[in-house]
Amino acid sequence: MKTSKYILLVATLLLLGLVGTSMAQRKIDSKGPAYRLPPAPIPPVVSITTSEVSDGMVGVDSRSGNETAFGYSFLGQATGSLPGSFTLSMNCTPVVPIPGEASEVSGGSWTLPVYMTTIKGGTSYAGSMYGTIASGTMTWDKTGRNATVYMLLNVKGTETWEGYSGYASFTGNLYVDLRTEKTMLDGTLVFTVISPVL
Repeated sequence: MKTSKYILLVATLLLLGLVGTSMAQRKIDSKGPAYRLPPAPIPPVVSITTSEVSDGMVGVDSRSGNETAFGYSFLGQATGSLPGSFTLSMNCTPVVPIPGEASEVSGGSWTLPVYMTTIKGGTSYAGSMYGTIASGTMTWDKTGRNATVYMLLNVKGTETWEGYSGYASFTGNLYVDLRTEKTMLDGTLVFTVISPVL
């Protein structure tokens, strides 16, 4: 008889413990971030659509001695895994594109402030991805107005991605929109290596 009562008492305490743990977990989850975070650490693909805001300033690169366009800049939107605004400023050599040849992207910087969808359906600032341009090329077509662009980017983060560091690749196209006559840069940003700094 005592054994039955003891087993019943242990079962009751175990059940109460499980219910308490479940309620505590719900309470913790309800105090989580107001936006839905992407799966850790960072989803790999972001689509970029930008337009030219500056054709840069012409100067001489002190390292190479080549005439370079500094601050050839674009501003636009990022969609996909990390939605937000996107800015890119690059240094290009030669200054005037040579049809059928490639220009070197010799440096520059980029930023991606990220705005995630909130639980209530709005948006909330989640932090920023940013960095420098490690290297890149713009391979021009025969007209010298359109190019295939590839860049390797250094990556760092703030807020949600504080302490993360790594690399990303950008592949896209630079072209003149025939309707608006604006120079556009569209493409895909893929985070290939991104991990916390230990």
